[in-house]
Amino acid sequence: MISDLRRAPRALVRSAAAVLALVVALTIVASPAARSAGAPEIVSVDVTGNLHVPTATIMQVIQARPGEVYDPKIVQGDLQRISALGYFADIAAPLIRARPNGVAITYRVIEYPVITKITFTGNKAVPSDTLLALMDLSVGQVFNSNTFHSDVLKINNYYERIGYGGQVPSHIHDLNFDTKTGSLSLTIIEGLTVRAIDIGGDHVLPIPLILQQLTLKPGMVYSDQLRQKDQEALKNWYDDKWHIELGNFEGGIDPSTIDEKAGTAIVKYNVDVARVAAVQITGNTRTKDQVIRRLLRVTPGMIVNTDWIKADYERLNATGYFSKVNPDIKPGPDPKKPQDVTIVWQVTEQRTAQASVGFGYSGGITGEGLYGTLGFQDTNLHGTGNSASIQFQQGARTTSDTLSGTIPYLSDSPKGSKYSLSASIFSIKQTYYYPVYSVSSNTVAPAPVVGGTPVPIPVTLYENSTSSLIGGVVSTSESSQQGFNFSLGRRLSDYITASLTPQVSTVKYSTTVPAPYFFSGSQPNVLVGPTPNPLESNETVNGSFGIAATSIANVNTGLPYQLNTLTFGLGTSPITVDDPYNPRRGWKAAFSEAISSPSFDSSFDYTETTLDVARFLPVLRAATLGIHGAGYLSTGVIPPNELFTFSDQQVRGYNTVFYGTDAFLGQIELRQPLTDDRKLSIVAFVDELEYRIRGAYPDLNPYTNQIIGYPGDWSLRGDLGVGLRFDVPQLGLHTIRIDFAKGANGGHTSFGIGQSF
Repeated sequence: MISDLRRAPRALVRSAAAVLALVVALTIVASPAARSAGAPEIVSVDVTGNLHVPTATIMQVIQARPGEVYDPKIVQGDLQRISALGYFADIAAPLIRARPNGVAITYRVIEYPVITKITFTGNKAVPSDTLLALMDLSVGQVFNSNTFHSDVLKINNYYERIGYGGQVPSHIHDLNFDTKTGSLSLTIIEGLTVRAIDIGGDHVLPIPLILQQLTLKPGMVYSDQLRQKDQEALKNWYDDKWHIELGNFEGGIDPSTIDEKAGTAIVKYNVDVARVAAVQITGNTRTKDQVIRRLLRVTPGMIVNTDWIKADYERLNATGYFSKVNPDIKPGPDPKKPQDVTIVWQVTEQRTAQASVGFGYSGGITGEGLYGTLGFQDTNLHGTGNSASIQFQQGARTTSDTLSGTIPYLSDSPKGSKYSLSASIFSIKQTYYYPVYSVSSNTVAPAPVVGGTPVPIPVTLYENSTSSLIGGVVSTSESSQQGFNFSLGRRLSDYITASLTPQVSTVKYSTTVPAPYFFSGSQPNVLVGPTPNPLESNETVNGSFGIAATSIANVNTGLPYQLNTLTFGLGTSPITVDDPYNPRRGWKAAFSEAISSPSFDSSFDYTETTLDVARFLPVLRAATLGIHGAGYLSTGVIPPNELFTFSDQQVRGYNTVFYGTDAFLGQIELRQPLTDDRKLSIVAFVDELEYRIRGAYPDLNPYTNQIIGYPGDWSLRGDLGVGLRFDVPQLGLHTIRIDFAKGANGGHTSFGIGQSF
């Protein structure tokens, strides 16, 4: 029985040595007559002992032939060639017998038995069927040592291909061939067993967390395939959970830890996160590098976090300086350190200076009428990131002139870069028209004339139980404001900015009705008596705004008043949304608290608080759900021009303007793009506005003059509709809105620039 494949070659050597000795002896004992007459002739050659191997197969390698001269060297070679066939466990000394005409040679062989069963032990990663399929030996064949050696090479090569190479000299550790039963048993060693896994390198994250992600565990057999799985698992884990790029992964069995006797070793993994070695900026010809770099938070030495890079992208995109921003991560600059990378920011600049000419129309008795606009602005002056703007609007009912400028970063120092400064000078004039009602239901229009002089007729801006609408007559309400402000901003973080804005301005108010009509009570279009105190409420209709309310300041027609305010604000930066013009995800929020007080030389004493929040959520496949809510509250006695104003830009189903001292606005929009570039979209929306004028007597809708309740009651206006959104890049306009909405009084179409929120 053969118990070890490694003993088989030694047995063959011993057999060959015995044969050689026998040949030499036969040569020595050959008869003197034969030697004297020359070498004898071979008269016959045959083989004995082969039961399954065909004699013809053996005879093909035998060179001794009948009729040829006997040569011991040829016989010696025949024995080696027969042994090289691989079918024989041993070869006995050949019988060389004298015959009358020469010698007869009989080669004697001992065959390996026929294989009746092949089994494997120790294999776990590779099934026995796979190993058996790799072998040429099979059940029913005579065991052949040559074929077996070839099969060993095939099995070793297969293990190397699947990642088990280089660990052991041979994956066939032992064999047992029972010559009585023909059972061949092979013991497999697939690789070294892992005693422990050692994590090194710049892995950043805790080692216990890293070990949990590995497929390879102590007690398992190491393979390159498992190492590759571990590399992929860590790469995906760093990216998916932590949004960190894996820069380099290498390792395997540590040769110094191999225990050949136990068949174990320690696996060493070096895990290195990607780190920024350099930041390059390309494509900018106008914008200075420093303007771009001061917006970047991912700098050399930092790990490559895709969230941080995305925030940098959104920060650059939000400037409006570029039509395209493309970040790229490239290897280098040192090829010997694959974990060090270069971040390249490729930008495509767009025009930031533009002149604008436009016109619009807002109809209705309280609309703005026809108006035109003329302006010029540059949001990136000389590539410095500073901005300036001059805007003029002239219309039948509204005039607005504004000159403004902004320095977003006071300096490039760490401290100075946290602050911004902006300022503006403005002049605003507004005119609105309101229907008037007679104080007595007996009053009719046109006014009666007595002795060639029209009879004075008292009127009011709101109706009561005895009043009636006077057709063809309206009151004219005018207000003007001139002043300046400046704002100092402080970045509390990349997401939150605080600001403090002082404003100094002068305001005037006037509400008049044509003669012979006059407001019931005092006469606001004629200055009579002492100047009203604006710190007191307007509890009588004096015409400054045409509404009697405890929350509206008592100001006289045509007189100037000082309106100075100090506003504290908190707001999010543009990077809290993924796109500043057409966001799909993210949020925006702003809070402001405006204070006016005689302590800083203002004619008014009040506060106004505003909180505005919007949330954007991706829904369906490409749509966006936008949710917007805002609250507006005030205290004290406010001037008429500081009432919160809502037009068809907020409540799109109405062509009137709504005013209030307190209000709540809610909007929901579903934005569905119609093109892949999202430059054309359709929108479905709902608007809800709840507003009031504190302490109105009675509480009226000042635009329809309908009594809606008593002091403290709220009015509700809602609408729903659909709209279109499209970009006009040629004019530098990112979003133009056309909305069709239905409110309580019918349908209305509104136009606007920019998203509604």
